[in-house]
Amino acid sequence: MARELLKAGDQVLITSRSQSSLEAAMQDLQRECGDDSKVDVWINNAAYSGAFQPFTELSTEQLAEVVSTNLMGVLYCSRQALSLFAKQPGGYGHLFNMDGAGADGLPTPNYAAYGATKAGILQLTRTLEQEAEDTEAHVHMLSPGMILTNLLLEGATTANKQAFNLLAEHPETPAAFLVPRIRTAVARGLRGTYAKYLTPPRILLKLLSAPFYFNKFFDEEGNAVYLSEHERIYGRGAKSTERRLAAARSRKGGLQVAYSLSLAFAVALCLVDASYGSGSMPR
Repeated sequence: MARELLKAGDQVLITSRSQSSLEAAMQDLQRECGDDSKVDVWINNAAYSGAFQPFTELSTEQLAEVVSTNLMGVLYCSRQALSLFAKQPGGYGHLFNMDGAGADGLPTPNYAAYGATKAGILQLTRTLEQEAEDTEAHVHMLSPGMILTNLLLEGATTANKQAFNLLAEHPETPAAFLVPRIRTAVARGLRGTYAKYLTPPRILLKLLSAPFYFNKFFDEEGNAVYLSEHERIYGRGAKSTERRLAAARSRKGGLQVAYSLSLAFAVALCLVDASYGSGSMPR
């Protein structure tokens, strides 16, 4: 997202718990995007999964780190962001929190602590929206979908990886989709938006076109077959990646229409089947 925001002309401040990873990210970003800057929004994005294991097997230290990173981190940073907005001219600013598995209230087996924190972040965001409704602070949610990162791959089985072939994306793809929505919310002064990359219509489309996703990221044995991030962005996969990102940036709501049509078609099939079953189908 930092890369996408910089390409759009914004100035970006990024943070990390590791100085070395921060410096490496800065070198890549500065090489590609230059060093001009203008801060527009505050995005809480950091997350930690803990470990892929049953809840009762998690240590106290693992639970504490998940909650500290995912929930307390967002609480601290949201408080800081909203306090900062209040001191700016007009009290204006936009805060974006990132969702994850569990935010929709569904179970997250082997990721119980992670799911609980993400459910809490959605509740927090909705609360902050209401608290800020009489101010010029704006609070939003972002949903990147299933991202192919170390967090997702931790403990993944071969069967999991086949599902990732179908539903997951490299981080740069949902970023290219989300950043234009972030900038639109800021430009139009919108409140309480919830930008989602992996929507039900998109899942349906992926399911219908599943044969095209075989071995997209992993082969039948679960071995990775994709390029590294550096190769995708700067190396031999750069042109292909840019085409993919351009499509994500410009993605419209056409999938909503496709989803509605698919539902209508399914209903029609059910009606036809029911008519055959009752013997009332005209000859």
